[in-house]
This record gives sequence, C-alpha cells and structure tokens, in this order.
Amino acid sequence: MNLLGKKPSDEIVLQLSNELQVTPDTPPTFLWHTADDAAVDIENSLMFAAQLSRHKIPYELHIFESGEHGLGLAEHHPEAKAWTKLCETWLRKRGF
Repeated sequence: MNLLGKKPSDEIVLQLSNELQVTPDTPPTFLWHTADDAAVDIENSLMFAAQLSRHKIPYELHIFESGEHGLGLAEHHPEAKAWTKLCETWLRKRGF
C-alpha cells in the first residue's frame, strides 16, 4: 500500500477506498489509468468504475497499456497523452 504505508488502520483504509465512497450523489467521473502503474494498482480504478456503474453514475474510463504513475498531462507519452483530448470531449458532452 504505497499511499497508506505498511500497517494502515481499518478506518483510514475505508476512508480512502474510493469505491466505498460512491453514492447516488457522486458526480460524473472521468478516469484514466495505466495498466502497469507500479504505484497504484489498476484494480483501484476498475473497482471505482464498477461502483459508479452500479450507482448509475455517468463515467468514462480509459486504460493505457503502459506508463509510470504521475504522468500528469502525459505530453511526452505516445499513448497516454490522448487522455486530455478524451477528457475534453467528455466534458463538452456535459456542457462544459
């Protein structure tokens, strides 16, 4: 658990597990992740997306095959740099 340390309390794990925080009031969500992210397991985004789906919250999820954690805008990553355009399209569809 890179973020929480080696022995996090059950309380902090529950608080920081995004998939457990999804409610009908959760806003529409755009997600992107790289499948080989060594810092944050891809399953976190998959579980979050699954909960959004169960609660019928609009979302879009993009998974890129590779890329280190913390790419930001990913301007120099050949595949992941597409996330900004994908997000722009998604936001425009929602009136932003």
